[in-house]
Amino acid sequence: MRFRFVRVALALVIAGALPACNSGAPKSRTAAGQAEAQSNAGRGRSVYIAQCAACHGRDGTGGQIGPQLRNEHLRRTFAQVRDIVLDPEPPMPKLFPARLSAADVRDVSAFVETL
Repeated sequence: MRFRFVRVALALVIAGALPACNSGAPKSRTAAGQAEAQSNAGRGRSVYIAQCAACHGRDGTGGQIGPQLRNEHLRRTFAQVRDIVLDPEPPMPKLFPARLSAADVRDVSAFVETL
């Protein structure tokens, strides 16, 4: 009886460890996760200075028109920031696709997350 208990316990331990063996396998990413992974926050800073700083402040502390963006990563995810840039509510101007490319949107969203 005791031997059977040990075998069952050992089988459960091994079965529980098997999923951990596969932990190094690549996981599928969501579209937002892929965009964030491909973003370039350094380039996004240049886009921010050229397109956003006049309203949101050069360092993201806010301006007369736009709210502060400091610590935005605590309030919104990368995907949420990107969605706001893609389809903003007034008074924020719609910059995509006329003035910003998809890469610009991705990069400036990543930069905002660093403020």
